[in-house]
Amino acid sequence: MNTIRKVALLSGIALGTLAAPAMAQDAAAAPQAPETTSTSDIIVTAQRRAEKVTEVPISITVASAAQLERQQVNTVNDLARIAPSLEIQQAPGQNTGGGGSIRGIGTQTFSPGAVASVGVVVDQVSQGNANISDLFDVARIEVLKGPQGTLFGLTTSAGVINITTNKPDFTRFSARLRTELSDAGTAGSKYGNQVVQGLVNVPLASNAALRVSGVANLRQGVNRNATTGELNDTDRYGLRGRLLWEPTDRLTVNLIGDYSKSRYENGGDFFTFVKTSGPGYFFGGAGEDATGITDRLESCGVTAKAGNRNYCSDESYVGHTETYGGSLQVDYEADPFTLTSITSVRKSGESGYGAASNVFRADALELQVHNSPVNRDLSQFTQELRISSAAGNPIEYTAGMFYSNQKQTRDAEVVDVTLVPFPGLTIPIVTNTTPQLTIRDESLAVFGQLTGHVTDAWRLIGGVRYTTDRLSLDTYDTLGARDGGTHLNAKKWSWRLGTQYDIAANTMAYATVSRGFKGGQIAVPTNEDPYVVLPEVPTSYEAGVKATLFGGWVADASVFYMKIDNFQAQNCTVDSTGVISCDQTNINGVKTRGAEINFFGNVTRNLSLNTGFIYAKATYPKNFIGTDGTNIGGSQLAYSPRYKFTLSGQYDMPLGDNFGAFLALDTQWKSRVRYEANSVSDTTFKAHWMVGGRLGVKTADDRYTVAVFVRNAFNVHEPALMQSDFPYTSQSYSGAYEPNIGAIYGPMSYRNIGISLDAKF
Repeated sequence: MNTIRKVALLSGIALGTLAAPAMAQDAAAAPQAPETTSTSDIIVTAQRRAEKVTEVPISITVASAAQLERQQVNTVNDLARIAPSLEIQQAPGQNTGGGGSIRGIGTQTFSPGAVASVGVVVDQVSQGNANISDLFDVARIEVLKGPQGTLFGLTTSAGVINITTNKPDFTRFSARLRTELSDAGTAGSKYGNQVVQGLVNVPLASNAALRVSGVANLRQGVNRNATTGELNDTDRYGLRGRLLWEPTDRLTVNLIGDYSKSRYENGGDFFTFVKTSGPGYFFGGAGEDATGITDRLESCGVTAKAGNRNYCSDESYVGHTETYGGSLQVDYEADPFTLTSITSVRKSGESGYGAASNVFRADALELQVHNSPVNRDLSQFTQELRISSAAGNPIEYTAGMFYSNQKQTRDAEVVDVTLVPFPGLTIPIVTNTTPQLTIRDESLAVFGQLTGHVTDAWRLIGGVRYTTDRLSLDTYDTLGARDGGTHLNAKKWSWRLGTQYDIAANTMAYATVSRGFKGGQIAVPTNEDPYVVLPEVPTSYEAGVKATLFGGWVADASVFYMKIDNFQAQNCTVDSTGVISCDQTNINGVKTRGAEINFFGNVTRNLSLNTGFIYAKATYPKNFIGTDGTNIGGSQLAYSPRYKFTLSGQYDMPLGDNFGAFLALDTQWKSRVRYEANSVSDTTFKAHWMVGGRLGVKTADDRYTVAVFVRNAFNVHEPALMQSDFPYTSQSYSGAYEPNIGAIYGPMSYRNIGISLDAKF
């Protein structure tokens, strides 16, 4: 009932806000026109300038606002459905900078000072580790594959997710309200989710406008407490304001601010048991459990099996996160070049009881592992200065400098392991403490890239970036005095060379080689000294062809090979006390190679179709030893499907002069995925399809739309993460090893069915 009241209140406020000014409008405001030069051109900013996607020598998958809405891409985690090369790891706490991987290469780590391999950039501002989570009022998303360090910096060694929001419109007032509503148990939906998005665009003058947009994303589930019968609530709210002002025909000012806040109960989406053992020994044979984990869990209503989302706990705790930031971009057209300054500040904080506060969430177990409340804060400042030539010159160039300063603080965090042989008796086993710490990451870079037109059809590309990066960690004792420090200084060149050739009027081929760079890490193991993880340096080779088909449908095909020196990996194991320990390490010789093809855009006036397929062989080096002691050299990296196929599209059908109907499909297929760097088959997930879609009607002018939707129609339980030896290694009385497996499931792991409503004013 509380959720229903919240949604009703939010919808009422939004409708009231939008309806009042809308009543004064003589006609409906048309939605913002796409940023194109003609009806068949898709414009991107992959090289920090507006260009046709078919002229950019980078493999790119582009998702328009229409595609994002029909696929119901509401969060960064949903982006894995728009591009076959992109995966987003949703495990809480380790999705550094968004947690993305491209072509099998990404960064999954709990290390506090780590940066991402796949950078998230919003309106030309790198989000760093103070990343957004919800996507709303977005004009376009570009997935750029391969190292992008020359123009985008040190957090882009595997690629970039380049997000562009809708800009304010000087010419008309407009407003919009979108909702997606589902309820747990209704029409086969396995969890409830209510998304309400709204926006208002207000012209302030003939050369100035303000655009304000917001979102409320309320979810019930997917995890369920079997003790209380209640689904976990996860509530998120976001707000963005964007002021666009053009004081002269040469000067443009963009001022943007955003704020988001989330609240999640009992760990949110966290570990549940999917496989357990019977009676046996633990603590290396020192302990004995005559009942066994399986029966203990069943005694509190939990059955360990694939897809289990239940846990059992009398505890009730809440975690909070808060992120906000602002940016000021000033562009001045000083023919024959444009000067750009972008200044940004971002902050984020996490407080209360995080996902790992009660690791097992199973009161019936003898062994209990709890983490203390967390208090973590991060602040980031960036400044970019850039000069760019006009497009179409014999030599096109972009050059500039970039400075970033990121500081993260964490209070001391404690892990307590206890044994509860029966209710009322708690026996301390071990207490581990991570000290209070401060991590600073300061980077300064100069960069430049140019394209030379040798002939009308043939162009040469060259780019370089020099980066200095200083990473430092200070730890403090219980009295707040500095206890120790570790630092890492790195100076590195990144570069890019290539050529491109126009084979025909609508077809371009290219070939590039590039060297990237990702900063190092300072790992902070529990009860051990911090240690350095070296910077990651990839070298990538790519060749591709781009073409425009049927007057507007874009084909993007590429082959690639990338080898990474000092690949930053994380290997997690569970010790005999049930504590999950994750070690950060460098691995030399990791490779990814393969081929990819994407098609996106409008095939016909009534058919929009986006599809793609990738073969990405991303492997460990020869003779690499996994966490279980087996040789997994040459096998596929964890979290990386070797094959992936995506397909989304919409077909529109007129229903007379005033109405129309549409049918949309959203599907993907993945090959088997492993979740650990070992040979344990229980922590892999089978090849599978995910199928969803929408069926609806709309007015001929697109002002009003009503649709029913389904996501994960066949209720396929794809995990976000799996962990073996969870919560501890178990040995049966016969001496056989019986692994216990934990998994984290998210919204993508269960069926969701609901109704969506859309109104434009």
